[in-house]
Amino acid sequence: MQQEMPQDTATDMTTLAIDLSDTEQLHQASNLPHAPQDNLLVVDAAQVPLSGGTDAAYGEVRWRTLINSCSEKSRDMVLGIAEFEPYGRLLPHRHDPAEFYFGLEGSGIVTIDGTPHEMRPGIAIYVPANAEHDTQAGPDGLRFAYGFAEASFEQITYRFSAQT
Repeated sequence: MQQEMPQDTATDMTTLAIDLSDTEQLHQASNLPHAPQDNLLVVDAAQVPLSGGTDAAYGEVRWRTLINSCSEKSRDMVLGIAEFEPYGRLLPHRHDPAEFYFGLEGSGIVTIDGTPHEMRPGIAIYVPANAEHDTQAGPDGLRFAYGFAEASFEQITYRFSAQT
């Protein structure tokens, strides 16, 4: 059984439909701001070589720097992936810029200023500027994305607690 709507309700729904159409048009890809093509960057992480390894100064961690300023192009952020073998560790350290982690695989513990935090896929962690932090991978190792609001990874000075 079909029920008739009052005229005011039908008018309101028609207006809403028109408004939604306008909004949808505004959000079409062709209407959104786009970066100039020469600033685009697409990186396949599997094609980026690993850096790091085992070092008494920083622990047992490898990383791939995916987005970083280079001599050809300036970037305004750093993005990379840190990789730990089972029970690998990044020793306690600090740096001036804040940092974020986002869990991809495995598990571990990230300790920030003495407070441990679980790290696993889907977990995001914000590390405040100059906070002492370290990472301990679990039995299956650990992979997480990390990033800084800095132009270059090379400009970030890591101060390891054992060295200060």
